[in-house]
Amino acid sequence: MTAPTNTFTTGEAVGVREDLHDKIFMLNKDEFPFMSAIGSGTARNTYSEWQTDSLGNGSAANFNYEGDDTAAVAVTPTVRVGNRTQILKKSFTISETDEAVDSAGRKSEIGLQTMKQGRQIKMDLETTLLLNQASVAETPGTTPRKMGGLLSWLATNASRGSGGASGGFASGDTTAATDGTQRPFTEALLKAGIQTTWTNGGRPTLIIVNGNQKQVASGFTGIATQFQEAKGRIATVIGAVDRYVSDFGTFNIAADRYMSTRDAVGVDPAMAKVLWLRKFRRVELARTGDARKFHIIGEATLQVSNEAAHFVVADLS
Repeated sequence: MTAPTNTFTTGEAVGVREDLHDKIFMLNKDEFPFMSAIGSGTARNTYSEWQTDSLGNGSAANFNYEGDDTAAVAVTPTVRVGNRTQILKKSFTISETDEAVDSAGRKSEIGLQTMKQGRQIKMDLETTLLLNQASVAETPGTTPRKMGGLLSWLATNASRGSGGASGGFASGDTTAATDGTQRPFTEALLKAGIQTTWTNGGRPTLIIVNGNQKQVASGFTGIATQFQEAKGRIATVIGAVDRYVSDFGTFNIAADRYMSTRDAVGVDPAMAKVLWLRKFRRVELARTGDARKFHIIGEATLQVSNEAAHFVVADLS
């Protein structure tokens, strides 16, 4: 039915206040499984170095003559590796008027953008740490400095599709891995990666995958049977795997929004660090008009303490 004649409605009224709630609803995508799992340290230069070593293998030929002289055996030197720091930055400019007006959901636009950009730059760092990105020295005005991402380091324990090739560290920098023919992520591939790493002395405890491969991993049967669990009147279907018990240790499986869909990595959190040359901070820049300029800036690199401690199952479809 229509309203009676001359009924005064909100469509004709002047001065009806808007109903804008004093809250901003933001989705949370700033979860960092890799960065949260590994440690942090300090870089003291734009190129940070460390040394790696290996115990080698046990020998079945260690038997000697009674009273024999001991001959000198060649000592294997340590290996010196390093990574370059990368500058990450987010900027925003807020007019003085916008900062002065009464805005819903925040007391200060500068405060809101500081919080938002600060969370976004951490997302950028997690993404960069996991990239198949080669480390690059800076050429002033031409090429900015870049850190070598985790996927560019992994070479010893790498399972790749046909035509794929590992990158790795050589001559001062890492090289990005070459993509191979994609293949499905299977439990057999995962088990092979775990065993190879154990054979080489590694003890990873965390498997990091993208959301797509997390669902694939949840379909691994292992020696368990997925089932439906009933609790009272509520039935719960167990359809996810968050922990994988292998012959060589127990792994947590974490879905990382910023991990490549093509790759699954096994990580020993004790064998990787974020090294900070400059931790993130907000800096107000020089004024050039009726606005305030800011950037959030920091500089860090990834220390892969010994790349043989980790593994990658690459080229996943």
